[in-house]
Amino acid sequence: MAYHVARASEQQFAPVEGAPGFEAAVLVGPGIGSVHMELALCRLAPGASTPPLRHPFEESWYVLSGSGSASTAHVSYAVSEASFGMTPVTAPERKTAGDEGMTWLRMRTPQAQAADPQHGEIPADDWTPSTELLTPDETDPRSMWAGQFRDEDMPPHGPIGMPGYHGPNIKSISIRMLIDELLGATQHTHFMVEFGSRDPNAQYALEHYHPFEEAYHLLTGSAHGILDGEHVDISAGDTVWTGVGATHGFYTTSEEPLRWLEVQTPKPPTQHAMYFPRDWSGLAGS
Repeated sequence: MAYHVARASEQQFAPVEGAPGFEAAVLVGPGIGSVHMELALCRLAPGASTPPLRHPFEESWYVLSGSGSASTAHVSYAVSEASFGMTPVTAPERKTAGDEGMTWLRMRTPQAQAADPQHGEIPADDWTPSTELLTPDETDPRSMWAGQFRDEDMPPHGPIGMPGYHGPNIKSISIRMLIDELLGATQHTHFMVEFGSRDPNAQYALEHYHPFEEAYHLLTGSAHGILDGEHVDISAGDTVWTGVGATHGFYTTSEEPLRWLEVQTPKPPTQHAMYFPRDWSGLAGS
């Protein structure tokens, strides 16, 4: 598939084997054509924990609701809504929900090998998580792999400027990087995106494509997308995945700003991360 839309109304949570109180709804994976990522919504019942595991892939997370703790290697964090973080390859990790339970968006890359009966989940029974809970804080050197998103972190809307592309083809956008090389990610990026509210005169994002996969989990607002030539309406709770080379562009259709969590893998190149067919079509007669 060139693209896929996982509708909020169609999400199906399934119990995770060997983890009482833990459920996951896979949004992106091999079943829809992805070869690089697994994106899922995960939720824990109050007081429940995920099993302690090690993985042959990077894993990043963003807490959507609830609270609890997230442990990675020798560090444990007290997490709540808008906490985020990552687990490096081979590092043991575990999450525990508080009294209200906890739901988070989970990104894994590269995908576990299909022939692996454990799907890359290696028990970390030899590991004891730290009982000291740190507050996720990118200014605290001990925090290492976690942070806390705040609305004031978003810069003013304007033309896009990020590694791989800055130019006039995407406007009225605000980006806050969450997971990248600064937190130790080498396989993917994970960040917050916001477009301005509905404006017939705004350009927003012209149709473009990438040499990598990406997905967007919408948090607020609604939009009209052109996905590989097809017109699609999306709104909060929906998730969009686009494959390598699949064209896509969006504009806001709601009075409130359009905000989503975006993931990209493999990690975008420092040059030529975005190709705009409109720009290239102009070369045909030159």
